[in-house]
Amino acid sequence: MNRLFGAGRRLQNGAGALAGAAKAGKALAGAAKAGKALAGAAKAGFALTGSVIGAGFISGAELVRFFPSQGFLPYIAAAALLFFGCFFLLFECGRRYGGFAETVQAVFGRRAALVRAAVLVGSFVTCGSMLAGLAALAGEGFGLGAWRYLVSLAGVLLVFALAHAGMRGLFAVNLVLVPAILLFLAFYAAVPGAAVYVRQPAQADAFGGMVRVLLYVSMNVFLAAPVACDAGAACGGRGTGGAGCALAAGLVGFGAAVVLANIAAAGDALYAEMPFLRAVGAGGAAGVVFAAVSACGIFTTLIASYYPLHNLFGGKKRAPLGRALLCACMFLFSLFGLTHIVRFVYPLIGGVGLAFLAACAFSLRRSFFDEQFFRQRDKRVHARRQHAQDHRRRHHKVEAEHLPAVDDKVA
Repeated sequence: MNRLFGAGRRLQNGAGALAGAAKAGKALAGAAKAGKALAGAAKAGFALTGSVIGAGFISGAELVRFFPSQGFLPYIAAAALLFFGCFFLLFECGRRYGGFAETVQAVFGRRAALVRAAVLVGSFVTCGSMLAGLAALAGEGFGLGAWRYLVSLAGVLLVFALAHAGMRGLFAVNLVLVPAILLFLAFYAAVPGAAVYVRQPAQADAFGGMVRVLLYVSMNVFLAAPVACDAGAACGGRGTGGAGCALAAGLVGFGAAVVLANIAAAGDALYAEMPFLRAVGAGGAAGVVFAAVSACGIFTTLIASYYPLHNLFGGKKRAPLGRALLCACMFLFSLFGLTHIVRFVYPLIGGVGLAFLAACAFSLRRSFFDEQFFRQRDKRVHARRQHAQDHRRRHHKVEAEHLPAVDDKVA
């Protein structure tokens, strides 16, 4: 009897150990799932951030064009909110439709080819401006003079080589370079006297300022649309997309505030070709560090902008030749200069991007409405069908109960 009790205790202890192992396994699975979601959010957030903080952003040339030089904090806050909403819109489109090409086809239908052409032209212009930014950076930051164009040529060759890795290569580049850029900006976040310019009241023309902010956000999001949509298709869940888009919006807003505050504190840097470099101090050790970090920021946007251009030749026989000719044209376009590209071309791209985002929002809302409408209608149809089936069952049950009595009376 004692042996039986001992065997029962051992079985009970073994069952308890198995239950504990099962709980531990569930906890590990939950932690692994949370870690995977966090990694996906970081990849998406850094990729979207890297697509924005390019030559115009890190140099300040783009920011002083679209933001006021003083009292810019409300506009930066508005821009961060708009970045989050627009990024999440494109991320959700990519998740729902399966990527950028599928999103354009689903949203624009027969006009999809025209929209893809507009995106490719915008990407081409952005690549040219990034290469122009590399050349300007090499001239002012490193003092290379006429040799500065070799730096932009090296950038073309490097992005041509890395683009073959697709989204994985783009994620890897941004995971390495974006944190380095953020550390540099964090170092300059506490510049003496910068807070004075942040706290000053906004400019009188608030409506015009918000229009410029809207154009700035729509321009950047439109150019980042291929990356945002394909990231939505690659990273999956809505929670991952929301966290990644919030991370990107916060980082872009923080970086813009730091750059504009330093430019405002410098005083004479506002009209320079690279205002932030002038504020940091070109020629010294700080200027060299700035040039290196800026090159990282320029390269993240360069590879994000080149991504759809690279995919344009996917599956074609002479794809390497086509891509090489495209890179040569990008280099030649970069000779036009960063300042002229930012001043004349970027606002136009912003207007096109605003129309693109409005169409995506309308399509996604219509798709969501149709899905909800048909789901509710299906529920009502199934409920009516179930009610009819139940009614027939009750009718047959009544017949089955009363037919024997009727037969007896007839008999």
